Amino acid sequence: MEANIKQNNLRKNPYNNFSFWKSKIINNEDLWEGYFDSKEITKNSKIIYTGIFDLDKNILQCGWAAYPCGYSLLGFLEYVFLPTSFFSWFDRNSDDFFIPISDFDTIVSETLKYNDSNVDLNSVNSMKKSYEFISNLWNSKQNSLDVEFKNFCDSFNDVWDNDPNQRLFLKIFNNPCDIFNFIEDSIIWDSKEFIEEDISMTLDELKFACDNAVEEPLLSRRLIDILNTNAPILF
Repeated sequence: MEANIKQNNLRKNPYNNFSFWKSKIINNEDLWEGYFDSKEITKNSKIIYTGIFDLDKNILQCGWAAYPCGYSLLGFLEYVFLPTSFFSWFDRNSDDFFIPISDFDTIVSETLKYNDSNVDLNSVNSMKKSYEFISNLWNSKQNSLDVEFKNFCDSFNDVWDNDPNQRLFLKIFNNPCDIFNFIEDSIIWDSKEFIEEDISMTLDELKFACDNAVEEPLLSRRLIDILNTNAPILF
């Protein structure tokens, strides 16, 4: 009976499976930037912008990615983003960006084993709470995930996006139309001319691309590439 329940849950949420994501990582598939499983943007897509920065470890990892649905993004957050964030933040023995291929609990225990003397346990517990929050969302309905994702991003960034030398950032978009405002707000201190030079396109062109990404087939396949080329560092 228990085996049947697990099998049914796997069919319902194939993304709630560590082996699934481990295979993606080992095969070096696009998880942080680009189109997950080469799926173009639709009205069900979730677009994510992530940033990991650590001056001491020489890490600057940021980029845009599109996930076909809320559950696929949920899997990325639980099995890829949070384990990588934990390792990047708390492991002080390695340099450069590294994506672990172990589950979150193993990452926590192994990282603490080799970094005990340097670890802030309050921060460790905060990251654990973030993980627990995400891992408890699998029974949520698709439409309620939107609210939960927003709450998660706000609370996560409040904790981890404060130190100028070490930062973690996460932003999730339920509609590509919302991307333009985020980009504009992120670089608002510059004049329009400097912004347009920075992103290598006019603001009107960028707004058109964001507003029409769902309806225009070419843009649905190109928007993420445009963003990663023209607007990569926004945190």
